[in-house]
Amino acid sequence: MERQLPPSNNGHRAALSFITPTRQFDPENIRRIQTMLPKGHEFVVVMSPGGAAHAKNIGASVATGDVLVFVDDDVHLIADWDWDEWLQRDWHFAIAEQYWPAPPINTFMMRAQAMMLNVLTSVFRYKMFMTGFAAVRRPVFEAVGGYNESVVFEEHAITLDFYRRRFRGTRLPVRVRVQRRWMGFSPSNGSTSRGKDHPAPKPGEVLVLETGTPNGAPAATVREEHPSYVFAALPRPGGGLFDSE
Repeated sequence: MERQLPPSNNGHRAALSFITPTRQFDPENIRRIQTMLPKGHEFVVVMSPGGAAHAKNIGASVATGDVLVFVDDDVHLIADWDWDEWLQRDWHFAIAEQYWPAPPINTFMMRAQAMMLNVLTSVFRYKMFMTGFAAVRRPVFEAVGGYNESVVFEEHAITLDFYRRRFRGTRLPVRVRVQRRWMGFSPSNGSTSRGKDHPAPKPGEVLVLETGTPNGAPAATVREEHPSYVFAALPRPGGGLFDSE
């Protein structure tokens, strides 16, 4: 009997949750990402130790959206953000259409790596779930058990999990400008979750904000239902919260 796949869309406008793991608290960069993304959606920032896969899984567990959108903290995204149209397309997970290094790191090696990734996704149509920008419908993410925290290359592993379960991937018209040299293709990359402790988040290690609000206003739906380790607004560098104006 043919296995039933989760629906690729659920017939209504899905709520989006943007999730960004980051190694350290950088309010200026958080604001940059917050205002870069389309306005009015949940924005979860995770600063927990334990590697990128662990942080992404924490973000997914906190997020309330029907669609999880993972965005790295070292990219600039260029898009029209037509989610109303994008969500009507027939896909389970989605990736960016193009990667390219930003001027500060526009070296031969970075251009070569970006070109190989673009060829892989566009010519060979292998939808590598690279989280410079990558979206997935929540039932699909849960069906594969989220990111594998015991492997070095969690993005490769979850892509293979999607394909093994015959989930449909697509490329969305989002261009990614990478602002930091890639380490993910190296077995010694420092962002891997493999071989690390995976502790539960501590107070303040998860922020739940709203996109498009540079003053750090919290998302309206996160005040009560999230765990105690979540801040529902952006902390000041010296403590306290940014005021919502």
